[in-house]
Amino acid sequence: MTKFVACVSGKGGVGKTTTALNVGQALASLDKQVVVLDANLVTPNIALNLGYVNPEGTLNKFLRKEKSLKEIMYLHPSGISVIPASPSYAEFQNTNPQKISKIFEHLDNVADYVIVDSPSGLGYEVSEILRHCDEILVVINPQLSSVMDALKTIRLAQTHGATVSGIVLNKTSYLKKYEMKAEEIEEILGHQIIAQIRDNRKMKKAAHHKMPVHHLYPQSHSAKQFKNIARYVSHEDGHN
Repeated sequence: MTKFVACVSGKGGVGKTTTALNVGQALASLDKQVVVLDANLVTPNIALNLGYVNPEGTLNKFLRKEKSLKEIMYLHPSGISVIPASPSYAEFQNTNPQKISKIFEHLDNVADYVIVDSPSGLGYEVSEILRHCDEILVVINPQLSSVMDALKTIRLAQTHGATVSGIVLNKTSYLKKYEMKAEEIEEILGHQIIAQIRDNRKMKKAAHHKMPVHHLYPQSHSAKQFKNIARYVSHEDGHN
């Protein structure tokens, strides 16, 4: 049975795409079959982050019944299968977001895990994704605005019955005195921080090479944090 896990946030730019790719690749390294789905029809980045500039098969074409599921799924060298959304504005205009639920129906039982890169905000697509996902990873930055926006997303997820797996604190730095403390964030959001990802040189190099950092630098601090998330999601760390 496929588990659907969405990477969500209240605002854009916090690192949902990076988290989705690296958690997906970390799960693949645990011998899980993984599909990473770009469900962000407005500003998709999965394809661009992996070097697929203009993929022929996209979620957009699947929703328009122009391509089959097999034709929009790409096996990446890092071991994950990827379903990109088109970065084209014309393609976005020609895609009906109200049909996005169709992809979830077709992906059930295709893999062990489907990791969903969600749009930011509280719009229709986000609600549909939350309705179809079993769990969510809430990706935030250590600033109050990011935390407060994430709180709204958590409330929305709860109305759809999605379980909050945990909080991913992304883009932290070594200068902790200029960031919110983990304890403060957990108190506001009411959920545990399960990983803290530093904005470091290895992350930037992996992005430059269009590869998940967990695949390129598996012994780096960031990669180990993503592996912890994968173990947490797959319950291999012993939690229930």
